[in-house]
Amino acid sequence: MKRVLAILALALLATAVLHLYILLELPPEKTLGEIYKILYVHVPPIWVAYVFFVTALVSSVLFTVKRLAKYDALAYSSVLLGVVLSGLAILLGSIFAREAWGTYWEWSEPRMTSTLILFLAYLGYLVLRSSIDDIQKKREISAVYSIMAFITVPMSYVSVKMFRSLHPLPELAPIMKYALLATFLVNLLIFSSLLKILYNIVLWEERKIEGGDFDAI
Repeated sequence: MKRVLAILALALLATAVLHLYILLELPPEKTLGEIYKILYVHVPPIWVAYVFFVTALVSSVLFTVKRLAKYDALAYSSVLLGVVLSGLAILLGSIFAREAWGTYWEWSEPRMTSTLILFLAYLGYLVLRSSIDDIQKKREISAVYSIMAFITVPMSYVSVKMFRSLHPLPELAPIMKYALLATFLVNLLIFSSLLKILYNIVLWEERKIEGGDFDAI
């Protein structure tokens, strides 16, 4: 656990330095100006959320096959963080939309609407899971729901390419693209560390309920 906390602290320091560099050193984008820099806090959370929802899908399939509690705990932890991150992306996206389009929300915008559907689908996973008392039924039903809900992830990802969209496609210079990739990697490191901590907490609590071995990751 100390190692995970150390990695988390270093990642938080790195993201502070990175965003300071982005704010002070990166040039404005030629069509969106300085406002485009919200991409560096808006885009990485949803990319990391996609990674966590894929993790939840794989873990749910593994639980369905092997019936091991650790896979369910990993799926649940991944969904929980994925919901937080996708909700954050939606919030930041609405702030950007207000500045770029003059409105906080545009229902005809496919990326906004499809990502909201994704968020609500996985929020439903959490609500459903919390409503089931029997722990084995909770695991089984949650795994099936997680597998079914995953369809919203590719739908969100490809929506801009499939449908006419207002979503901006700024022309980023190479240094801007590298900065965006760096923010994604740092966010992935931060939230992967949080995932390990959350996973261990979930598994520990379930062990107290039903007994058995505690498999930390």
